[in-house]
Formats: sequence, C-alpha cells, structure tokens
Amino acid sequence: MKKNIGRFGLVFFAIAVFLVQGCAELDELRTANRRQAITVRDQMTELDKLKAELDSTGRVNKGYQERAQSDAAEKRKLRADLQKLARSIGEGAAVRDTAEGPMIQLPETILFDSGLAKLKTKGEVALEKIAKHLKSHPEAIVRIDGHTDNDPIVKSKYLWESNHDLSAGRALSVLHYLVRKGHIKEKRIHIAGYGPNRPISSNKSKVGKMKNRRVEFLILSPKSG
Repeated sequence: MKKNIGRFGLVFFAIAVFLVQGCAELDELRTANRRQAITVRDQMTELDKLKAELDSTGRVNKGYQERAQSDAAEKRKLRADLQKLARSIGEGAAVRDTAEGPMIQLPETILFDSGLAKLKTKGEVALEKIAKHLKSHPEAIVRIDGHTDNDPIVKSKYLWESNHDLSAGRALSVLHYLVRKGHIKEKRIHIAGYGPNRPISSNKSKVGKMKNRRVEFLILSPKSG
C-alpha cells in the first residue's frame, strides 16, 4: 500500500512538474507571440509610411511631367505662331530655336542700313506686325537682342565706338518704335546688345557675317518664363 502511494506521489509530482514546465513554455510562447505581433505591427506602420512617401513622390513626379508636357506644348504653339509671323514679314525673317525658347530673327537688311540704327521703312512695317502679335498676347514680355558681325566699325565710327554700341543702339531703336508707334507698354520690353559675341554663323565669309547681323525677339509669357 505504501509502495502504491509512493508511486502515485511520483506520478503526481511528475505531472505537476510537466504542468509547471508547460505553463512556463506557454508563457514564453505567448510572450514571443506578443513580441512578434508588435514587430509585425511596427513593420506594417513603416510600410504604410513608405507607401505614403512613394505616393507623394509619385504625385510630385506626375506634376513635373505634366508641367514639362504643358511647357513643351506651349513652346510648340509659340514656335508655330512665330513661324506664321516670320512668313508674313518675309525678307529673310526666320525662327530659331534656342535654350531659352524659339526666337524670331530679322536680318539687318530688313531693319537698318549698314552701320546705322535708324529704322528703314520696311523695318517699320515688319515691327508693326510684331507689335500686332504682342497686342494679341498682352501677358507676354519680349526681349530684343541686337547682334553684329565682327568687322570693326569704319563708316559710322563717329556714331558708335564699337559693335556693342551699335547692337545696343539698334535694339533701343526697335524698343522706341514698339512703344511710341506700336503702343506696347515699355515695361513689357527688355533689350540687350551682344555685338559680335553670339554669332550663329562663321564670320569668315560674307554670307556668315550677313546672318550674324540681326535683331532677335524672345517672346515669353509669365508662365513659361
């Protein structure tokens, strides 16, 4: 009888130890599960943040792409308008693409006699057409760039010390016409005289020099500028 009680005691002891160990392992398992759940939750939070950042970046990139497409479309329209204007002027007027945008250029022969900054009659006719174009785009501003070849001034040396002076004087004559007779507000117009510093052709030939003697108009809207 005592032996049986001893055996039962050992069994109960073993069961108790097993239960205690089981409970301890279960607690460890629960703790591990809670830690894993916290880790998963934190990872999901980070993923949500990352997704939100990617969505924001995507919206910004889309905005840039839409702006670029809009700017490109605006430049194409402006170029088409300037080409139409150049055709109406004729006499070698042309449109040139630049990093700043398309520009309409008028050769010296339309506007001025050699070495002078007084507008010729057909030059005034050409500028009247440009003034009409500017009136149809009242939000636009225009920069008038005077250019020359690199030949030193001889005949009109009494008027101009250098090609820079001549190119600036020609740009100023164009501005005065657009303001006084074309009725374009002066605040919309800027001028620059580059002299021989921005050639579009070689100055080693007569044809190249003729191309370099020109006045250019860069027309920009506040949006594109």
